[in-house]
Amino acid sequence: MKAYLKEKIGNPGLFTGRKSEITYFLKWIRGIKKEFSMSTAVLSRRKTGKTALMQRLYNLIFDENMGVIPLYYEVREGKWWVVDFCQDFYLTYIYQYIAFKTRKPEYARLSQSARKSFSKASAGAREVGEYLLDDIRAVESFVREGRADLLWNAVRDMPWTLATERDESIVQMIDEFQFLNSEIYWDEAKTNKASDLAAGYLHTAEYKNAPLLVSGSWVGWLMNDLKTMLPGRFQYHYMENLPEDECVEMIFRYALIGDVPVTEETACLMAQMTEGNPFYISALFRSKYPRRDLTIEEGLRKTLEFETLNREGIIRSTWLEYIDAAFPKINEKYAKDIVLYLSRHRDRPVSRDELKRHLGLDMPDYKLDRKMDALLKSDIIEKDLQYRGVQDNIFDKVFRSCYADDIDKFMTVEAQEEYKTLFETLQEKYKSLSGEHNRYKGAFAEFVISHHLIYEAHRNSDLFGEMTLNLPDDFRFAEYESVRQCHSPPLHRPEFQLDILARAGDEEYSLIWEVKHRETKKFSVGEAEEFLEKAGELIRIEGITKYVLIVFSSSGFTRETPDWLASRGIAYSEDARWLDTHLLKKA
Repeated sequence: MKAYLKEKIGNPGLFTGRKSEITYFLKWIRGIKKEFSMSTAVLSRRKTGKTALMQRLYNLIFDENMGVIPLYYEVREGKWWVVDFCQDFYLTYIYQYIAFKTRKPEYARLSQSARKSFSKASAGAREVGEYLLDDIRAVESFVREGRADLLWNAVRDMPWTLATERDESIVQMIDEFQFLNSEIYWDEAKTNKASDLAAGYLHTAEYKNAPLLVSGSWVGWLMNDLKTMLPGRFQYHYMENLPEDECVEMIFRYALIGDVPVTEETACLMAQMTEGNPFYISALFRSKYPRRDLTIEEGLRKTLEFETLNREGIIRSTWLEYIDAAFPKINEKYAKDIVLYLSRHRDRPVSRDELKRHLGLDMPDYKLDRKMDALLKSDIIEKDLQYRGVQDNIFDKVFRSCYADDIDKFMTVEAQEEYKTLFETLQEKYKSLSGEHNRYKGAFAEFVISHHLIYEAHRNSDLFGEMTLNLPDDFRFAEYESVRQCHSPPLHRPEFQLDILARAGDEEYSLIWEVKHRETKKFSVGEAEEFLEKAGELIRIEGITKYVLIVFSSSGFTRETPDWLASRGIAYSEDARWLDTHLLKKA
């Protein structure tokens, strides 16, 4: 997949998992062509991957040319005059539309300053068709005259209008949708807030030929806007934490790309301890903790303590933004006590009457409900039928470190003891999964082999070559352009996955690996045939011309398999040195 829209996640290889979301939304995208899919809101707290998901969907839709035109816009925090906002919003969409129609991604990659030019947009539009020019001229005229009343209607309806008039299918992706009502002003002096700007979608959000896919970092706030201003127009899609297998895959991916070693045991501990929260995992790998060592349990635990208890911790800083944003908007009296009480009892629901009774809240029910609603909109408490503390043990530590009854004691004693107890529990769980049933052995083997290919094999090609049989006579390990796991493209049939692709330059051998790390089961001819078929499809899709296929099996091969592999030019190894981790800390 090419990156037509630069993704905030950084290195595209850092995008991990979200298989169920990708599958769901690609099906949702296909439904747009049938005018079946309904406008949808993606809901989860900040830093959980909503933007990464939307930007990846944009690139997948563009790359596969699925017959649906993707348009993506992020509403940035900070005051905007509606005329300036509409110009930026409109031209961003127009340039992306031109990029898709002309298959020239440079239009979609223009900087914000470069996107301000109507003349450049008109020049690009001529490559698409004259039908765009009248629309661009009309919007430019509204901008020049400052016609805010007409401008928002024109730019908001543009995707739906184009889809209808041109018989096209469009998806409108709007990230941080809640800022439409809080950051934009009708007047240039920015005194008259356009607090119902999003309500303009009441009409167009219902159309199925250009539905909206929106997201927001403040779940309660966004849901309140959608329910009050756009009732019945959106389905909700809640993004949960990563499932454990995807979480472990993410940890190994971050360890490899960030050159921050982990072990099989610490990776599993991290997956359990972060509860699959991608932001927490990212923060641990990027932590400023000076003695960070994620290859040992104590190093992982101390890094987590730094991230949640130290003022420079990324996790702590992010949660405090939520808390600091919430409390000034509420009558602060009692608010901290409420959150602290719910946090202490987050294992069960708590009623309004219980809060009033135990906290001695001297206020009528309607005032308490107003306060609770404000806390819900700020995402620092939760509610099903009754109220609950945030179901997140890390948030609990951050909040209590600020507002516990005895803060000094919590910071110096209680938090560390709680983390130590948590890690002991998780270690026992890890040990119960170890052995032949440990589901992460294969993922760890892929990580170690990939690490050696990136950092060590090209430096000592003779040694690593000795560890692998049936390599070509002129073979040497290269400094690979990329080392990654490979999945079949979205919508490709049949689906396939290959454990490692080490991509080299045209003059050197690229490597395609099958990795099996099992206690007793030997690698069979049947498995080799499946690998050969998958590798052939990858070679065709990737356009690889010079390559070696390699099978690693820690438990060895069935009697006839080595001859079968050798007859087809496939290299193989069962040498345990490929899984030697003593070099990991040196890279």
